[in-house]
Amino acid sequence: MDLVAREVDALAAEIEEARYRHVAGLETEPELARLFPPRSRAAHRDTVAALRERGDEDLAARVAALRAERAQATAEEAWRAADAAAVARALDRPVPLSSALAAVPREEDRERRAARARAALEAGAAAAARREEAAEVRARARAEGGLFPDWKVVVEGDQALNASEDAYRDVLAFRARRDLGLAPRPEGDLARADLLRIAALPRWDGLFRPGMLPVALKLAFERLGLDLARIRIDGDDRARKWPGVHVHGPRVSFRPSGGAGDWQDLLEGAGAALAFAHAPASRRDPVFPWAMGALLGGLVLEPRFLAERADVERRHAPDVIRDLALRRLFRLRARAAALRVATEVERGLSGARWRDAYRDALSTAALASWDGALASRDAEAADLAARLRGEGTAARLRVSLTERFDDDWWRNPRTAEHLAALLAAGRHEPGAPAAGAKSPVAPGPAEAAGENAAPEAALPSPEEAARELVARLG
Repeated sequence: MDLVAREVDALAAEIEEARYRHVAGLETEPELARLFPPRSRAAHRDTVAALRERGDEDLAARVAALRAERAQATAEEAWRAADAAAVARALDRPVPLSSALAAVPREEDRERRAARARAALEAGAAAAARREEAAEVRARARAEGGLFPDWKVVVEGDQALNASEDAYRDVLAFRARRDLGLAPRPEGDLARADLLRIAALPRWDGLFRPGMLPVALKLAFERLGLDLARIRIDGDDRARKWPGVHVHGPRVSFRPSGGAGDWQDLLEGAGAALAFAHAPASRRDPVFPWAMGALLGGLVLEPRFLAERADVERRHAPDVIRDLALRRLFRLRARAAALRVATEVERGLSGARWRDAYRDALSTAALASWDGALASRDAEAADLAARLRGEGTAARLRVSLTERFDDDWWRNPRTAEHLAALLAAGRHEPGAPAAGAKSPVAPGPAEAAGENAAPEAALPSPEEAARELVARLG
């Protein structure tokens, strides 16, 4: 069993690196299928059966998940190669798909912004079709391996949507009217590209200078006793590098978009990568890295941090925090809506019905018109669930840190020792059960909603994060 764990760790690390190299624009045609034969024990159904017979359900689930990754590896290679080769012809100028996507939020003119978004969508159509195929293959393989959708997190995501609906609508309506002269759905015609423009927060570009971000990151992590040397942050500019921050194990691909969003995302990505670096895949709580990321990304919602690191004056701080909280709430709501659809994909939803369900769910959650062709980008239910519950775990952890070390816990020297213990344990509290622990048989919709469910200790919920962000919106 120790050998199996080591092979799981090695295989997972190789997969993370291959995916990172593609996202970072270093590898246009990543080879994933070849990684599995040398370590077949770590992704084999016989291993799953043997582990379950021994009662090691957690490691069995990790092997079953790798077996599903193996089943779709060839299809994933195809969509990643198509993505890297895609060229968008926006405004009569051909550019790589990744560069086209990066340009959409920064385009001021609405017609040109919409044209860029359409061009990117058309250019990514071939990759999207192959990505849908990979997702459907993975869903079947997960079901064969006894991995079932976690309906409880789906229900919790719905609760987060309900808890934040009114505040999100009110603040988004104000921002859309002030910044773009538009109104959210269903009354208005706000589109996804417009919402991305709002989330780019161009109003605050002068405060969040790109050159100060590495310094702010270094100083914040040093104060908390967090060693950035354990992770790799790639900030080099490449045409085929995906825009934004993408975490794959202890590696972070960072293509700046400019402004406050970069600060929020890089702090979050570096925090998640650091937690990934502290625990091998065979014993990693899938939620904890995203919880650490959300905790550290939340530093930009602290007035004192903004004053010290971004030179945000006190008179601007409430508006900056409100805008950053709206941006984060938008992402939480989008993930909650995408999770329900991705879970249905694991139950057999596919094709046009999948795309239509995704379009409707995201349009309703974001209050902006969405395109169903984007569905395959949000097809990994397990990842979405881990990120959502990570948001809730971060909210609970922030409360704990505030109780222990006061409101400015991130400035308290004693916090470093506490965070070191959390990273060593890989949990939001040393000795606590894993927030992402899997049961052999996941509950159905009724049991997840609380019907006929056995009592158990409440795990952190994304609703806690939603309510925290609503409070930040004022």
